[in-house]
Amino acid sequence: MKLSITILCGSLLATSSSAFQVQSVTRSPVTSRSAGVSLAAFVDIGETAPRDVGVLDGWAASCGVQRNDGFQITTEDGIDFSAVTTQPLQAGTPILSVPGGMVLSTSRARQELGDVSEAVDQLSRLGASADIPEFYLFLKILTEYQQGDQSPYFPWMNSLPRMFYNAVSMTDHCYECLPPLVFSLARGERVKFDNFNQALQKVSTIDPYFKNNEAVVKWAFNVVTTRSFGSNGEKCIVPMADMFNHGTETEIAMNYDDQGNCNVYATRDVPAGSPLRMSHGDP
Repeated sequence: MKLSITILCGSLLATSSSAFQVQSVTRSPVTSRSAGVSLAAFVDIGETAPRDVGVLDGWAASCGVQRNDGFQITTEDGIDFSAVTTQPLQAGTPILSVPGGMVLSTSRARQELGDVSEAVDQLSRLGASADIPEFYLFLKILTEYQQGDQSPYFPWMNSLPRMFYNAVSMTDHCYECLPPLVFSLARGERVKFDNFNQALQKVSTIDPYFKNNEAVVKWAFNVVTTRSFGSNGEKCIVPMADMFNHGTETEIAMNYDDQGNCNVYATRDVPAGSPLRMSHGDP
């Protein structure tokens, strides 16, 4: 399905580069999927569905993302994408700037989603208080997903992976064949997913059609757990900047300015043709 980027971003643009604004709206509890809405209006999360990274590029530019001329998103198989530079970069060179209004964050999701205290309390009772920042992002992804192509984030969501290689995505047979240490780590991830799923049932603003769809719920969970980062109770997902893969040897770093814009810059001299990687906090 082809989308008009102008329609999706036009109402969000202004003169500044940080003009992307996701408006906070009051949402009433939803009891069922709207009659007559075609599933074609939603992101196809089937494992074989193509990732539309081409539209992502145009959408990001229309929403104020600024990029170095050498920045490029590339793929060898159409499944896994990564960021590279086609030009040599000197240390300190700006690579990408994403307007603060585009950033999905725990604090903004908490403001937009309204009262989800019953779900948050459920997580606390399950001993999962540390996961609450990611839970807010999980709800934000589901909220945008259920809006289909009416969500301003639709082009970004349609560029995201469909296939994940983690514990939640494993078959039970593969899961049970893991070595003991890996099994223990994988079990923790599965428990986290189960906790999120239980708490989700307490959220009235997510359509039952979606919150009872295991494939959709798993996809939203995987998006958050593989693309968010942060600390001190604040987790963020930065569209476009989430295309930078993790590396133990890194070429870039990011920071936020006083307006909340996300700025990515080279941390060392980078030859043309090199990958652009950042540390996501783990070895």
